[in-house]
Amino acid sequence: MTNSSKIALVTGGSRGLGKNMALKLAERGSDVIITYHSRKDEAQNVVAEIEKLGRKAFALPLDVADSNSFQNFADKIKETLQNHFQTDKFDFLVNNAGVGAHASFGETTEEQFDYMVNVHLKAPFS
Repeated sequence: MTNSSKIALVTGGSRGLGKNMALKLAERGSDVIITYHSRKDEAQNVVAEIEKLGRKAFALPLDVADSNSFQNFADKIKETLQNHFQTDKFDFLVNNAGVGAHASFGETTEEQFDYMVNVHLKAPFS
């Protein structure tokens, strides 16, 4: 299996900085796989924008706070690469997915802190 285009995987690629990165990568000639947490509609809009640029794109759900889901996600990536991109690897990873606690330092709960640690530290490490 070979694909002459470079493929980027952008976590959190359905909105904000992740969306901007995915579109810029597509503008520069890369095909793109994005992940989204809850807004499939926004992710599909990004896929459509990338395809309008003449690149291949695909969106997959991913909750980076749930490291138990990573093996299933890896299987979905392999399947997507084979079926949609006719290859068995991607070239770039942009670990963009992130969250913030909308509370001051003193008002941040332990649960909010643990969630941010899972998303920002544990997920990229896993």
